[in-house]
Amino acid sequence: MKKTLILSVSLLFTALTAGAQSLTGYFVRNSTFNHEFNAAFAPDQGYVGFPFLSGVNLQVGSNLTPSKLMYPLSDGSTGLFLNHEVSADQFLSGIRKNNYLGTNINYKLIDAGWYTWKDSFWTLSFGVKADVDLSIPGEFMRFAKVGMNQDPTNYCIENLGLTGQVYGQMALGYSQGLDKWVKGLRVGGKFKFLVSMMDVQASIDRMDLSLGSQSWTARTSASASVYGGGLAFRYGDDGYVDGLAFDPSALGVGGYGAAFDLGVEYTISEGTPVDGMRFSLSVTDLGFITYAADKSTRLSSSGEVVYEGFDGLGKDTDFNSILTTLKDDAFSMISFAPEQSGKSRSRMMTAKLYAGVDYSFLQDKMNVGLLYTARFGKLRTENELTLAWNYAPVRSFDIALSYSLLKTHSTIGWLITFVPKRGIGLFVGSDFTPLNYTAVNIMDALKIPVPKNELMLDVHFGLTISMGGTNARH
Repeated sequence: MKKTLILSVSLLFTALTAGAQSLTGYFVRNSTFNHEFNAAFAPDQGYVGFPFLSGVNLQVGSNLTPSKLMYPLSDGSTGLFLNHEVSADQFLSGIRKNNYLGTNINYKLIDAGWYTWKDSFWTLSFGVKADVDLSIPGEFMRFAKVGMNQDPTNYCIENLGLTGQVYGQMALGYSQGLDKWVKGLRVGGKFKFLVSMMDVQASIDRMDLSLGSQSWTARTSASASVYGGGLAFRYGDDGYVDGLAFDPSALGVGGYGAAFDLGVEYTISEGTPVDGMRFSLSVTDLGFITYAADKSTRLSSSGEVVYEGFDGLGKDTDFNSILTTLKDDAFSMISFAPEQSGKSRSRMMTAKLYAGVDYSFLQDKMNVGLLYTARFGKLRTENELTLAWNYAPVRSFDIALSYSLLKTHSTIGWLITFVPKRGIGLFVGSDFTPLNYTAVNIMDALKIPVPKNELMLDVHFGLTISMGGTNARH
């Protein structure tokens, strides 16, 4: 049982590590994408995103260290921490009390920005976003590795959770300079119409496990929700959930919603020694998605379950058998039962806060800035502090470097943007670029590099077509 549960976490972890807007580019004055952070920001000129390549952003972040999950084995290969050659003390010494894994994907199909009237900038975009968050308490990792080492063995697992959301959005933004009233002040807002395909949330608030040689006893307080179509729970004769079913015919729109971004920036330009210093503040994704009653399923579990059907998994157990055991055993241990619905339900979006200050010099060709970011996730709040440097030797070209900390291990970021007055421009970069890698043996003849110290990887890329400048830097 314990290995089937952790196997599901490991498989999900592996799948997510295959692939956010660039915090490094937050202070790039001519950026065509930093209005995603602050609706008040506006580039030097209008633009149209290259069809289907307007922006691709992939990010995975975790405070789990790869070197604490995979270990070199005596035969020269690499194995997971569950391998018998890896001692419990060796593994658990590097595990935190609270561990997390998050993946964000943002794909823009269409993106455009243009100026109207006096210093008024509009943006319009269509895109798809996916967010996945996983919270893994250290006690769960101990349970997975140690199992039953005495009769009985007790565990108290708290705050084990998984959330996942896939939705499309149409966003219309407006930014306006207010020099007529306050020199250097600019405000902006953005309205987002949201269409959700799927939203899943599962949380074990607390599970007290007692593992004995004759039976396992679980006292559980847990809940789960599935909104949208495509996934459905199956129920056994006892009325409890005994599995999940995928129904492709049920895929489609699951719910509708709306969200807002609000932003403000103020640049000092009053003939003082600190002219060129800019302050900015914004909040994004303030909103919700509502699902009809027939598109929402809620489950809960509370009470005690005595489970006597566990059979240990041997090293020769095949994959199909593992999946079957996982399906049957996991739901039996948690003992989910459906709640009465009969009404629509709303889910809040993951709001974010950005607060920055930067200073430009060398006739606006160089600037340095400090950015604080807070992401108010469904499972936790993440805080990030980023120090960025940007250099624009010519108006159309910027190179930026950043150093981030607080969220996890400190990381280095970089960004290159090319935005000509007319023609095709691009941006490419990464906020989290690990500097140390280690080789992991996948097969006898295949080794792949993975970050040695932290699992923080991301990439952002996009192409734009410039439409000429009306607000260019001098």
